[in-house]
Amino acid sequence: MGKAQKLKQQRKEEEEKRRQEERAKFWRRIVIITASIVTIAVTVGLILLVNYMKEEEAEKEKEPGITAELFMETTKGEIVVGLYGEDAPLNVQHITDLANRGFYDGLLWYRVEDFVVQTGSHYQSLMAETGDAQPDETRLQEALMEDQGVGVVMDEIGISATRGAISFAKPSDPQTGQYKANSATTDFFILKTDRTDLDPYFSVFGVVTSGMDVVDSLEATDILKAVTIREK
Repeated sequence: MGKAQKLKQQRKEEEEKRRQEERAKFWRRIVIITASIVTIAVTVGLILLVNYMKEEEAEKEKEPGITAELFMETTKGEIVVGLYGEDAPLNVQHITDLANRGFYDGLLWYRVEDFVVQTGSHYQSLMAETGDAQPDETRLQEALMEDQGVGVVMDEIGISATRGAISFAKPSDPQTGQYKANSATTDFFILKTDRTDLDPYFSVFGVVTSGMDVVDSLEATDILKAVTIREK
């Protein structure tokens, strides 16, 4: 092989080597960029995950804690309500006292609508039971005395009125149409739908944790057979 050919071959080899080095450099750059993108994506993902977990934890901390359970035996089945003893202590104590003395046992679910079921008044239960007929005067007076013998419970407004929420009912002022403050006595209702428009007026003191299907199935002829309280 002549000198000229050797130089040509040498240049060719050097050119090939240069191209190989450039290709290697290019792929190293691609690997570095890809690794950087993956690292950034993983970092961002972890930050988002941590923030999501923090938000979830914050939401859990906002949720009222259940301190006791109220068990309602009805003609359609059992309803279990978690009671918010720390967030609505006066209302929880009020229904606990009434339940422990058997105040609600045997009352009708006299109000059943698309968004709510309600019971808790001996007078209203008796009126629903007799229908269009005139109730016995002695029983009527006894029912009125039962209801009137219970004092009012102070408002503890703050928990949202969503599906499954339980609260004492309150009478409205005939002149203004507004619900009277600190006027709840014995009537209570359970919501079948979200009614956040009621938030400024009613003290939610618990939520149904089991038996919403029973709540949804209740009719005005169904009976609240027994109510018991169990501490958590």
